[in-house]
Amino acid sequence: MRSTRCLVYLTLCCTVAITACAGGESFATRPGFTQYFNLYPPHPEPPDKQQFALLEQYRPRIYLHHNQQGPVDFYQQYINNGELEVAGRTIDQPLTRQLLNRYTDNPDALFTYKGAAEPGGPAVVYARFDKDTLTYQQTSYPLQFLTYNLTFPTSGMLVSPGRFNTALLSIAGDLTDWHQLDHYVGLSIALYKKRPVAVMLQQHNYQTTYVFNEGFTLPADNRIKIDIAIRSNEVYLHNSDKVEHPAVSFITKDNIAFLMTGNDKPFMAGFDVTHGEKEIDYRLETLPQTDAFYQFKGRLGESRLLPGRDGPPGADYATLPGLMPRAIRLVTGFRTESQPRETEKIAALFNAESFTINAEAIETYTQDFLDALSLPED
Repeated sequence: MRSTRCLVYLTLCCTVAITACAGGESFATRPGFTQYFNLYPPHPEPPDKQQFALLEQYRPRIYLHHNQQGPVDFYQQYINNGELEVAGRTIDQPLTRQLLNRYTDNPDALFTYKGAAEPGGPAVVYARFDKDTLTYQQTSYPLQFLTYNLTFPTSGMLVSPGRFNTALLSIAGDLTDWHQLDHYVGLSIALYKKRPVAVMLQQHNYQTTYVFNEGFTLPADNRIKIDIAIRSNEVYLHNSDKVEHPAVSFITKDNIAFLMTGNDKPFMAGFDVTHGEKEIDYRLETLPQTDAFYQFKGRLGESRLLPGRDGPPGADYATLPGLMPRAIRLVTGFRTESQPRETEKIAALFNAESFTINAEAIETYTQDFLDALSLPED
């Protein structure tokens, strides 16, 4: 971490918190991403008809609080209402998808949103199709991932971080507009042998995975219901009542018990609040995986003074390089009901000093995930 101030102001921040502590550079330039994208090159074409049919079949049902901002069109409502700078020089041309994509690979590119905090217009969700293979003890499990990303013009802090933290953070900035752009918001449905086996929700700097079994099943229409947290935009399973969800910035051995139970809250932790009162209509759109929405290496939001308040890079940069493979994200997001076991697992997985992932620790997560699924090995 860059400084004590980084810890004080950012521990409750949403996904882009990890970008803020990367030494002032775009998170997309962090070592490890180049190697990952060499192994998993982004597909240059949108999903084909068969893939899109699956994305339509499993598209989620999304719920908000009655006066909550809904997801927007990334290009029409966000990018078209701002300006682009490259190396300090403003690009004096109308901002279009084509123009933004011209600067996708430039880490010095900076987009600043100039539009309304809560723009109107139709809600849009961006869908993509990926494949990855989960391997455990020389057995391979080919998986398909149906991923849905929502775009919000701003991202705020937790609604319930505690009175002292609220007062402290209010001095630092606008708690509703902590940083511009939140497009990491989303979920993935994992399919094995054409059957949905799990759903993975993006929450702050981590994922939470739920396996489909006798106790947790997809609805008859195959559309899982999710709520968007007030102000922070994080994704949780749907509940029509007001619910407080324990939340941290990044899971560690010291806070995972709170995350799992809501008890013994650490000083720098809090609760996301959801209240799924109304379901929204939205348009499903697709983009090539090479598009700036996913791959932009600069910043897609205003540059601000305090760490953690700068805009994020593209939506692909949603976690640390060591967790980027989708199969790894899936299994490391799954948690058993045993707090001691999960504390032991996260302690072995995450190296807090180097902010890196210990790859050998992933095997235990994979074992627990597969045990919960009881998948056939053929």
